[in-house]
Amino acid sequence: MADYAAVQELLARYCHAHDERDLELLASCFAADISLMGVSGRDNVVAAYGAGYQQLTAKRRHVISNVYVVEDGDERAVVRSYITLYLVHDEELSLHLTGVYTDTVVLEDGAWKIQGREVVLDVPYNPGDVQKAPVATYRG
Repeated sequence: MADYAAVQELLARYCHAHDERDLELLASCFAADISLMGVSGRDNVVAAYGAGYQQLTAKRRHVISNVYVVEDGDERAVVRSYITLYLVHDEELSLHLTGVYTDTVVLEDGAWKIQGREVVLDVPYNPGDVQKAPVATYRG
């Protein structure tokens, strides 16, 4: 049986690492053979997150809730949860998106790690705050 509290803490650590853009902590949340966002392998996935962070301007707050076990096992489990994402930009808070995560988690080196994730969002994904290249203006 999966350690529910440890899996729930894993998801919370992932959110904190993602919000703080802490790549070392983020890497500790992923299994070595993770497959996520069409990318495979922990180092490649973490590099993809790091590249994405370079474009963002708003502070993010990911909130995981309603976590429950879909499939249970001693070394592998599938958990489902709600994801709620808030953006803080220029002292304004906004609800950005909601959806459902279905995570496959595995016991690796004595700790639970995310091995894969299926994401179903309630609205189309839009980063909302990606830096844009300056627009050239013509002055004739």
